[in-house]
Amino acid sequence: MRLDSFNARILFVLGLLFTFAVDKSAYPADVTAVYGVIATDPVYLWVAQEKGFFKKNGVDVNLTHIPTNQAVQALIGGKVQFVTAGPQILEAALAGSDTVYIMGPINSFVLSLYSKPEINGIRGLAGKTIGATNKGTPSDIAGHMVLIQNGLKPDLDVKFAYLKELPALVAALKEGVIDAALIAAPSTLTARGFGLKELLNITALKIPFVQHSVATTRSYISANPDVVRRFVRAAAEALDYTRKNRAEVLPVMSKYTKITDTALLNEGLDAYEKAWERIPIPSQPAIEAVLAASENPKAKGAKWDQFVDDRFVKELVTSGVLK
Repeated sequence: MRLDSFNARILFVLGLLFTFAVDKSAYPADVTAVYGVIATDPVYLWVAQEKGFFKKNGVDVNLTHIPTNQAVQALIGGKVQFVTAGPQILEAALAGSDTVYIMGPINSFVLSLYSKPEINGIRGLAGKTIGATNKGTPSDIAGHMVLIQNGLKPDLDVKFAYLKELPALVAALKEGVIDAALIAAPSTLTARGFGLKELLNITALKIPFVQHSVATTRSYISANPDVVRRFVRAAAEALDYTRKNRAEVLPVMSKYTKITDTALLNEGLDAYEKAWERIPIPSQPAIEAVLAASENPKAKGAKWDQFVDDRFVKELVTSGVLK
Protein backbone atom coordinates (compact mmCIF):
# COMPACT_ATOMS: atom_id res chain seq x y z
CA MET A 1 0.00 0.00 0.00
CA ARG A 2 2.83 2.34 0.89
CA LEU A 3 4.58 1.54 -2.41
CA ASP A 4 1.40 2.24 -4.38
CA SER A 5 0.97 5.53 -2.54
CA PHE A 6 4.59 6.45 -3.26
CA ASN A 7 4.17 5.60 -6.96
CA ALA A 8 0.99 7.66 -7.14
CA ARG A 9 2.82 10.66 -5.71
CA ILE A 10 5.67 10.23 -8.19
CA LEU A 11 3.20 10.10 -11.08
CA PHE A 12 1.45 13.22 -9.77
CA VAL A 13 4.73 15.16 -9.56
CA LEU A 14 5.78 13.98 -13.02
CA GLY A 15 2.41 15.10 -14.37
CA LEU A 16 2.96 18.57 -12.95
CA LEU A 17 6.44 18.74 -14.45
CA PHE A 18 5.08 17.67 -17.82
CA THR A 19 2.39 20.34 -17.65
CA PHE A 20 4.93 23.10 -17.07
CA ALA A 21 7.28 21.70 -19.69
CA VAL A 22 4.69 21.78 -22.47
CA ASP A 23 5.36 24.42 -25.10
CA LYS A 24 2.86 27.12 -24.21
CA SER A 25 3.06 28.52 -27.73
CA ALA A 26 0.89 25.56 -28.76
CA TYR A 27 -2.00 27.16 -26.92
CA PRO A 28 -3.83 30.26 -28.13
CA ALA A 29 -2.82 33.50 -26.42
CA ASP A 30 -5.69 35.75 -25.33
CA VAL A 31 -5.11 39.40 -26.20
CA THR A 32 -7.17 42.52 -26.76
CA ALA A 33 -6.44 44.59 -29.86
CA VAL A 34 -8.07 47.96 -30.48
CA TYR A 35 -8.59 49.76 -33.79
CA GLY A 36 -8.80 53.50 -33.26
CA VAL A 37 -10.92 54.53 -36.23
CA ILE A 38 -13.86 53.09 -38.13
CA ALA A 39 -12.36 53.63 -41.56
CA THR A 40 -10.42 51.65 -44.14
CA ASP A 41 -7.10 51.81 -42.25
CA PRO A 42 -7.64 48.74 -40.02
CA VAL A 43 -9.56 46.57 -42.50
CA TYR A 44 -6.74 44.01 -42.61
CA LEU A 45 -7.18 43.40 -38.87
CA TRP A 46 -10.87 42.74 -39.44
CA VAL A 47 -9.82 40.31 -42.18
CA ALA A 48 -7.34 38.65 -39.80
CA GLN A 49 -10.20 38.08 -37.38
CA GLU A 50 -12.86 36.98 -39.83
CA LYS A 51 -10.66 34.86 -42.12
CA GLY A 52 -8.90 33.03 -39.31
CA PHE A 53 -5.38 34.46 -39.59
CA PHE A 54 -5.21 35.17 -35.87
CA LYS A 55 -6.39 31.69 -34.90
CA LYS A 56 -4.10 30.06 -37.46
CA ASN A 57 -1.18 31.76 -35.72
CA GLY A 58 -2.33 30.79 -32.24
CA VAL A 59 -3.77 34.07 -31.04
CA ASP A 60 -7.28 34.55 -29.67
CA VAL A 61 -7.97 38.23 -30.24
CA ASN A 62 -10.70 40.33 -28.71
CA LEU A 63 -10.84 42.92 -31.49
CA THR A 64 -12.70 46.06 -30.51
CA HIS A 65 -13.02 49.76 -31.32
CA ILE A 66 -12.06 52.65 -29.06
CA PRO A 67 -11.25 56.15 -30.39
CA THR A 68 -7.50 56.44 -30.86
CA ASN A 69 -6.54 58.72 -27.97
CA GLN A 70 -8.49 56.62 -25.48
CA ALA A 71 -7.07 53.44 -27.01
CA VAL A 72 -3.50 54.63 -26.43
CA GLN A 73 -4.33 55.45 -22.81
CA ALA A 74 -5.73 51.94 -22.40
CA LEU A 75 -2.48 50.55 -23.86
CA ILE A 76 -0.37 52.59 -21.45
CA GLY A 77 -2.54 51.39 -18.57
CA GLY A 78 -2.09 47.75 -19.57
CA LYS A 79 -5.78 47.21 -20.28
CA VAL A 80 -5.16 46.28 -23.93
CA GLN A 81 -2.15 44.73 -25.64
CA PHE A 82 -2.21 46.13 -29.19
CA VAL A 83 -3.60 49.32 -30.71
CA THR A 84 -3.72 51.01 -34.08
CA ALA A 85 -2.66 54.64 -33.85
CA GLY A 86 -0.53 57.31 -35.47
CA PRO A 87 1.62 59.97 -33.81
CA GLN A 88 0.04 59.30 -30.40
CA ILE A 89 2.42 56.38 -29.85
CA LEU A 90 5.49 58.58 -30.27
CA GLU A 91 3.96 61.35 -28.16
CA ALA A 92 3.19 58.88 -25.38
CA ALA A 93 6.78 57.62 -25.48
CA LEU A 94 8.13 61.18 -25.30
CA ALA A 95 5.92 61.68 -22.24
CA GLY A 96 7.57 58.72 -20.51
CA SER A 97 5.57 55.63 -21.46
CA ASP A 98 7.12 52.59 -23.14
CA THR A 99 4.83 52.55 -26.18
CA VAL A 100 6.50 51.41 -29.39
CA TYR A 101 5.69 50.99 -33.08
CA ILE A 102 5.90 47.36 -34.24
CA MET A 103 4.25 47.61 -37.69
CA GLY A 104 3.89 50.41 -40.23
CA PRO A 105 1.13 49.44 -42.68
CA ILE A 106 0.54 53.07 -43.80
CA ASN A 107 3.43 55.55 -43.80
CA SER A 108 1.84 58.59 -45.47
CA PHE A 109 -1.31 60.66 -45.14
CA VAL A 110 -4.39 59.09 -46.74
CA LEU A 111 -6.77 62.02 -46.37
CA SER A 112 -8.73 64.65 -48.24
CA LEU A 113 -9.85 68.12 -47.23
CA TYR A 114 -13.56 68.65 -47.98
CA SER A 115 -15.55 71.83 -47.55
CA LYS A 116 -18.82 73.56 -48.18
CA PRO A 117 -19.29 74.14 -51.93
CA GLU A 118 -19.09 77.91 -51.65
CA ILE A 119 -15.55 77.96 -50.22
CA ASN A 120 -12.94 78.79 -52.85
CA GLY A 121 -9.53 77.33 -52.17
CA ILE A 122 -7.60 76.79 -48.95
CA ARG A 123 -7.32 80.51 -48.25
CA GLY A 124 -11.08 80.67 -48.35
CA LEU A 125 -11.01 78.93 -44.96
CA ALA A 126 -9.84 82.14 -43.23
CA GLY A 127 -12.25 82.90 -40.40
CA LYS A 128 -13.82 79.44 -40.70
CA THR A 129 -13.84 76.23 -38.66
CA ILE A 130 -12.19 73.04 -39.83
CA GLY A 131 -12.95 69.63 -38.36
CA ALA A 132 -10.57 66.79 -37.42
CA THR A 133 -10.97 63.61 -35.41
CA ASN A 134 -8.86 64.36 -32.32
CA LYS A 135 -6.08 66.75 -31.39
CA GLY A 136 -2.72 65.28 -32.35
CA THR A 137 -4.15 62.77 -34.82
CA PRO A 138 -3.05 62.61 -38.49
CA SER A 139 -6.15 64.53 -39.57
CA ASP A 140 -5.34 67.32 -37.10
CA ILE A 141 -1.66 67.49 -38.05
CA ALA A 142 -2.36 67.33 -41.79
CA GLY A 143 -4.84 70.17 -41.40
CA HIS A 144 -2.29 72.32 -39.60
CA MET A 145 0.35 71.57 -42.24
CA VAL A 146 -1.95 72.44 -45.14
CA LEU A 147 -3.04 75.73 -43.56
CA ILE A 148 0.54 76.80 -42.82
CA GLN A 149 1.63 75.95 -46.37
CA ASN A 150 -1.10 78.26 -47.62
CA GLY A 151 -0.23 81.18 -45.38
CA LEU A 152 -2.91 80.65 -42.72
CA LYS A 153 -2.28 80.38 -38.98
CA PRO A 154 -4.02 77.37 -37.38
CA ASP A 155 -6.13 78.20 -34.32
CA LEU A 156 -5.88 81.91 -35.16
CA ASP A 157 -6.99 82.35 -38.76
CA VAL A 158 -8.80 79.01 -38.76
CA LYS A 159 -10.40 77.33 -35.75
CA PHE A 160 -10.35 73.58 -35.19
CA ALA A 161 -13.22 71.40 -33.96
CA TYR A 162 -12.59 67.83 -32.83
CA LEU A 163 -15.43 65.38 -33.36
CA LYS A 164 -13.62 62.03 -32.80
CA GLU A 165 -15.16 60.01 -35.64
CA LEU A 166 -15.13 60.42 -39.43
CA PRO A 167 -18.91 59.98 -39.87
CA ALA A 168 -19.46 62.74 -37.31
CA LEU A 169 -17.20 65.06 -39.29
CA VAL A 170 -19.15 64.49 -42.50
CA ALA A 171 -22.48 64.99 -40.71
CA ALA A 172 -21.27 68.22 -39.09
CA LEU A 173 -20.01 69.50 -42.45
CA LYS A 174 -23.30 68.64 -44.11
CA GLU A 175 -25.28 70.49 -41.41
CA GLY A 176 -23.04 73.54 -41.55
CA VAL A 177 -21.71 73.11 -38.01
CA ILE A 178 -18.19 73.25 -39.46
CA ASP A 179 -16.96 74.66 -42.76
CA ALA A 180 -14.42 72.01 -43.77
CA ALA A 181 -13.08 68.68 -42.57
CA LEU A 182 -10.15 66.34 -42.95
CA ILE A 183 -11.67 62.99 -43.86
CA ALA A 184 -10.67 59.63 -45.29
CA ALA A 185 -12.33 57.23 -47.68
CA PRO A 186 -15.01 55.95 -47.80
CA SER A 187 -16.40 59.04 -46.07
CA THR A 188 -15.16 61.01 -49.08
CA LEU A 189 -17.86 59.47 -51.28
CA THR A 190 -20.53 60.26 -48.70
CA ALA A 191 -19.31 63.86 -48.62
CA ARG A 192 -19.53 64.17 -52.41
CA GLY A 193 -23.02 62.70 -52.29
CA PHE A 194 -24.02 65.55 -49.98
CA GLY A 195 -22.74 68.09 -52.51
CA LEU A 196 -19.58 68.88 -50.56
CA LYS A 197 -16.39 69.44 -52.51
CA GLU A 198 -12.80 68.31 -52.26
CA LEU A 199 -10.50 71.26 -51.69
CA LEU A 200 -7.34 69.15 -51.61
CA ASN A 201 -6.44 65.49 -52.11
CA ILE A 202 -3.71 65.13 -49.51
CA THR A 203 -3.14 61.48 -50.38
CA ALA A 204 -1.81 62.47 -53.81
CA LEU A 205 0.91 64.58 -52.17
CA LYS A 206 2.45 61.40 -50.64
CA ILE A 207 3.60 63.20 -47.51
CA PRO A 208 5.53 60.83 -45.19
CA PHE A 209 3.77 60.48 -41.85
CA VAL A 210 2.62 57.79 -39.44
CA GLN A 211 -1.07 57.81 -40.25
CA HIS A 212 -1.67 54.23 -39.19
CA SER A 213 0.55 51.85 -37.27
CA VAL A 214 0.28 48.88 -34.95
CA ALA A 215 1.79 49.43 -31.53
CA THR A 216 2.27 47.81 -28.16
CA THR A 217 4.57 48.42 -25.18
CA ARG A 218 8.17 47.38 -24.65
CA SER A 219 7.20 45.77 -21.35
CA TYR A 220 4.61 43.61 -23.08
CA ILE A 221 7.12 42.59 -25.75
CA SER A 222 9.65 41.70 -23.08
CA ALA A 223 7.15 39.49 -21.25
CA ASN A 224 5.42 38.03 -24.32
CA PRO A 225 7.72 38.11 -27.38
CA ASP A 226 6.17 35.03 -28.98
CA VAL A 227 2.64 36.42 -28.65
CA VAL A 228 3.77 39.63 -30.37
CA ARG A 229 5.53 37.58 -33.04
CA ARG A 230 2.37 35.59 -33.79
CA PHE A 231 0.15 38.67 -33.75
CA VAL A 232 2.42 40.51 -36.21
CA ARG A 233 2.60 37.50 -38.50
CA ALA A 234 -1.20 37.16 -38.56
CA ALA A 235 -1.65 40.88 -39.24
CA ALA A 236 0.97 40.86 -42.01
CA GLU A 237 -0.55 37.80 -43.68
CA ALA A 238 -3.99 39.40 -43.50
CA LEU A 239 -2.66 42.64 -44.98
CA ASP A 240 -1.24 40.72 -47.94
CA TYR A 241 -4.54 38.88 -48.33
CA THR A 242 -6.46 42.17 -48.19
CA ARG A 243 -4.38 43.65 -50.99
CA LYS A 244 -4.99 40.64 -53.26
CA ASN A 245 -8.58 39.54 -52.54
CA ARG A 246 -10.93 42.51 -52.80
CA ALA A 247 -14.06 40.41 -53.38
CA GLU A 248 -13.45 38.55 -50.10
CA VAL A 249 -12.62 41.73 -48.21
CA LEU A 250 -15.73 43.74 -49.14
CA PRO A 251 -18.19 41.79 -46.93
CA VAL A 252 -15.77 41.91 -44.00
CA MET A 253 -15.41 45.66 -44.39
CA SER A 254 -19.18 45.98 -44.59
CA LYS A 255 -19.64 44.06 -41.33
CA TYR A 256 -17.32 46.31 -39.33
CA THR A 257 -18.22 49.67 -40.87
CA LYS A 258 -21.97 48.92 -41.16
CA ILE A 259 -21.74 50.19 -44.74
CA THR A 260 -23.77 48.19 -47.23
CA ASP A 261 -23.23 50.37 -50.30
CA THR A 262 -20.65 48.60 -52.47
CA ALA A 263 -19.62 51.91 -54.06
CA LEU A 264 -18.68 53.27 -50.64
CA LEU A 265 -16.70 50.15 -49.78
CA ASN A 266 -14.81 50.30 -53.07
CA GLU A 267 -14.12 53.99 -52.51
CA GLY A 268 -12.28 53.07 -49.35
CA LEU A 269 -10.28 50.25 -50.87
CA ASP A 270 -9.41 52.34 -53.95
CA ALA A 271 -7.95 55.09 -51.79
CA TYR A 272 -5.86 52.74 -49.67
CA GLU A 273 -4.80 50.27 -52.35
CA LYS A 274 -1.57 52.15 -53.11
CA ALA A 275 -1.04 53.38 -49.55
CA TRP A 276 -0.68 50.03 -47.77
CA GLU A 277 2.92 48.94 -47.51
CA ARG A 278 3.88 45.60 -49.04
CA ILE A 279 6.40 45.25 -46.20
CA PRO A 280 4.64 46.90 -43.23
CA ILE A 281 7.74 48.08 -41.42
CA PRO A 282 7.86 51.34 -39.47
CA SER A 283 9.28 54.08 -41.70
CA GLN A 284 12.14 56.39 -40.80
CA PRO A 285 10.85 59.36 -42.90
CA ALA A 286 7.33 58.92 -41.49
CA ILE A 287 8.49 58.83 -37.87
CA GLU A 288 10.89 61.72 -38.40
CA ALA A 289 7.94 63.71 -39.78
CA VAL A 290 6.03 63.00 -36.56
CA LEU A 291 9.03 64.15 -34.52
CA ALA A 292 9.22 67.36 -36.57
CA ALA A 293 5.52 68.05 -35.95
CA SER A 294 5.69 67.31 -32.21
CA GLU A 295 5.36 70.17 -29.74
CA ASN A 296 7.16 68.19 -27.04
CA PRO A 297 10.61 69.74 -26.40
CA LYS A 298 12.08 66.23 -26.07
CA ALA A 299 11.32 65.56 -29.74
CA LYS A 300 14.14 67.84 -30.91
CA GLY A 301 16.90 65.57 -29.63
CA ALA A 302 15.13 62.25 -30.22
CA LYS A 303 16.10 59.64 -32.82
CA TRP A 304 13.43 57.94 -34.91
CA ASP A 305 14.50 54.39 -34.09
CA GLN A 306 14.06 54.79 -30.34
CA PHE A 307 10.31 54.53 -30.97
CA VAL A 308 10.51 51.33 -33.03
CA ASP A 309 10.80 47.59 -32.49
CA ASP A 310 10.70 46.22 -36.01
CA ARG A 311 12.30 42.82 -35.32
CA PHE A 312 9.06 40.91 -35.90
CA VAL A 313 8.44 42.30 -39.39
CA LYS A 314 12.11 41.80 -40.25
CA GLU A 315 11.81 38.15 -39.18
CA LEU A 316 8.97 37.70 -41.65
CA VAL A 317 11.14 39.10 -44.43
CA THR A 318 14.11 36.91 -43.48
CA SER A 319 11.93 33.79 -43.29
CA GLY A 320 10.35 34.51 -46.68
CA VAL A 321 6.81 35.02 -45.35
CA LEU A 322 6.96 38.57 -46.75
CA LYS A 323 8.71 39.03 -50.08
